[in-house]
Amino acid sequence: MTIWNALPKVVATAAVFALSVGALPAAADDSDEQAMAPVDATQQDATEGFALTYDVYTGGFRAIRFDFAVDLSDSGADPGYETRIRLRTSGIIGALFNWSLEASSTGDWRDGEIAPEKYRTANIWRSRQRKVAIDYADDGTRTVTAEPAYGEDDIKLVDPALIPGAVDPTTAVTALVLTSAMDGACRPRTAVYDGRRRYDANMEALPPRDLKPSSAAPFEGRVAGCRLTFERIAGFKPDRKRLQDLEVAIWLADIGVEPGQVPVRLELSTPWGDGFAHLVRARTVDGVLVFGAVDDDEGEDEKVR
Repeated sequence: MTIWNALPKVVATAAVFALSVGALPAAADDSDEQAMAPVDATQQDATEGFALTYDVYTGGFRAIRFDFAVDLSDSGADPGYETRIRLRTSGIIGALFNWSLEASSTGDWRDGEIAPEKYRTANIWRSRQRKVAIDYADDGTRTVTAEPAYGEDDIKLVDPALIPGAVDPTTAVTALVLTSAMDGACRPRTAVYDGRRRYDANMEALPPRDLKPSSAAPFEGRVAGCRLTFERIAGFKPDRKRLQDLEVAIWLADIGVEPGQVPVRLELSTPWGDGFAHLVRARTVDGVLVFGAVDDDEGEDEKVR
């Protein structure tokens, strides 16, 4: 199969992967306008955390470079978290299909409960840009702003009664990863609201397995597993398949970062094809490389930190 024949499925699968990791949350519609958000600096008082880099493959091609960083602080009454996500097309796909996205969320994390304070995301697709922000108030309400602005009909698709207790997509991914790291467990359910759509992210345990290394997947060893699926609640267009028939097998292992095990491989199953994300590099909160090797083209301006 040539790259031209594979490209439509590659693009669709790559987009679904971005959605599954909480990074394609709030496009104006399902056309060309998608999203770019500034990535904040590392928390100065961070005591634990990690920065992970993945290469995402689909259709036999490397499609996306995925950076995921979490900083945890333990100052004051409420331990804090800051998560930063960056995705961009890479390899031959990047040369043909230029897309990038950044997202961040900050808030409090205590005893397995996460309380976001703010969420920012933005992406650029075909030189078009969309920014989305969600700010959370102490009383549980939230303010959603978007550039370009959402239409009133879009926002009304979700009953306000369904929103309390739901968090933004990046906060949801943070909760899933931290629950696995700290408790060694799959987080059963996380309610998500991205400003336009309401859905649940559900996880269940998979039997442990052994992973063998390859040129694309350097990790070798025993891994624990979680299956991630999504339940669409409100705000979805009936004729669109966002999050429908989407399943992600997440394989986790301890690679030497705190607070514990992290995803080393993700296996994505979608109606458009399968995708794989392989951990290629991991750093501790203070920047020490503990897994993988420094990328030849990894300059300081390319790091999520």
